[in-house]
Order: sequence, then C-alpha cells, then structure tokens
Amino acid sequence: MSGYGVLSPDDAARLLLPVAESVAAVHAASGRHGAISPAAIEVDDGGRALLLDRTRVVPDPEFSAPGAPDDVWSLAAVLLHATTGAPPTAYGDPPVVPRSTGWLAPLVELGLRPDPGERPSAAEVVAYLRARVRPPDPRRRLPVAGLALAGAAVVTVLGLVGAALLFGGGAGDPPETRSETTDATSPEESEPASVVPSSEPALPTAAELETFARDYVATASGDPALGFTWLTDAYQRRSPRYREVWTSIEDPRILSVSGDPATMTVRYTYRYRLSGGGSRTEDITLFLVQDGDRLLIADATAR
Repeated sequence: MSGYGVLSPDDAARLLLPVAESVAAVHAASGRHGAISPAAIEVDDGGRALLLDRTRVVPDPEFSAPGAPDDVWSLAAVLLHATTGAPPTAYGDPPVVPRSTGWLAPLVELGLRPDPGERPSAAEVVAYLRARVRPPDPRRRLPVAGLALAGAAVVTVLGLVGAALLFGGGAGDPPETRSETTDATSPEESEPASVVPSSEPALPTAAELETFARDYVATASGDPALGFTWLTDAYQRRSPRYREVWTSIEDPRILSVSGDPATMTVRYTYRYRLSGGGSRTEDITLFLVQDGDRLLIADATAR
C-alpha cells in the first residue's frame, strides 16, 4: 500500500472495509493478526483490498500500537495514512487527528486512543464503515495511482485461522442488483427489466442528530438503565459508573446543541442540578455509530 495516493474518506472507507471485515473475522475466532500496516494490504485486479497473511509481512513500528500489539490501533493508523498520506507519528503522541480525515475522524481518534480499553472493537469498526460505505459506481474507479502497487496482481490470501477465514469475500461485498420482468405471453408484451436498488440505512441529518441528543439526555436522566442501552457494547464496558453518574443528575436543561453528520458527532451544552446540591454546566460531544435503523453512542467527551 506504500504506492497509494491520498484518498478521500469515502474512497478510503470503501477500499479498506474488506480489510476491517477480515480483522473482525480473525478476532471472532479468537485470533490476532499482529502486523497490520500499508505493506500488509494489497489490491487485486478488481480493485479489492486484501489483507495478507501474517506470515507474509513484517510488523511496521510506525503502524504498531504503543505497548501491546493491537490490530484496531493499527487499522485506525492505516485509515489515517490512507486519508493523509502520513503515519500516526506525524501527528504527535497521542496523534491529533487532522480534519482531512473527514467523517472518519471519530473512528480514527477512538482507534488511536492510548488506553486499549477505550478503543472500539474490530466489529464496531466494521459497523461504522458499513453505515457510510456506498456500493461502488461502476462508471468510476479509484485513482489508478491510488491502486497501483509494485507487483500487485490477483492475490490469493490464506486465512489466519484456517480455510474458513479466507479473506477474499464476505458480508461486506456490495449487494447485487436484481432485475425483474413482468410476465408476458408474447415478446411484444414484455417490458424492460427494472433494477431494484439495494436498501441502505439513510444517514442522519443534523436535525436528527440534535433530536437524538435531546432524547438521550431526557432518557438517561429519567431512566439510567434505559439510557445505558443507547451505548455500544464496547462503550458500556468502559462505563462502569454510568448509572451512578446519571442517578446524581437532576433537571438537565440543554442550552445549545449542534449535530455534524459528516463526522457523526453531536455536541451539546447543558446545565443540571446535582442530587447532593449545587449545579454544573458541561459541554458534551457524543461520537455516534449507526446500528441498523438506530444510532448508538460509541464514545463521549466532556469539558
């Protein structure tokens, strides 16, 4: 992948989704790759990115997590590289994710967190990318310079945990379009085939993100146990004091709220009373992912 040009967030996500799916498959089988980097990714003649077997690559220190190896950290580093052309070391320690990563910024930022417990799982990375990736336009290809790799050809990828985990295909493949024709008794009565578009979750608007924030605050303050279900599984595991915190909050009032569909974040300022006395005003940013027809909170920051 060293010969890649800088890709847009959409192109980077579309290209690397199959790689993320491969990592998630390995993790689901209790395995680990341990050497994810641009050099570990090749592209076949059809433009599909493939993750090479661990035995075929050498770990790259610039794409290896500080401390214990972590595939999700390395995957986030590759996404950063694909959209900026530079490794994480170019952006500080811990890296400050640049705006050029676009809507991938929250995912990359979470994936590069110093604390492994604050990083999303590989499955959550896949879910985030799938929610935004559109099937490729057959009339448009990624820039040739972005796909050309020295010696790249059709790559046969060996599974890390057996033949069942071959990385060549999977659930991330774009759904095929189906053509349907009406019943006809003669050629003259036949009608042209109609293409049935694939069903995809609609991206939320800024107004919908802002409504989500208002509803979430009302839900979490009124029923902390129910509000807890609005968090992803990984964020739930990182929030052991969630119910305790929200039980102490009374009469929350949102002062301002602003949603950003491009980064799947919503920021709000709210004031609330504490059950033990006193009041507080906080500025909150929620990092959201789309899970089917609903939104979930993958992380949050407060100041």
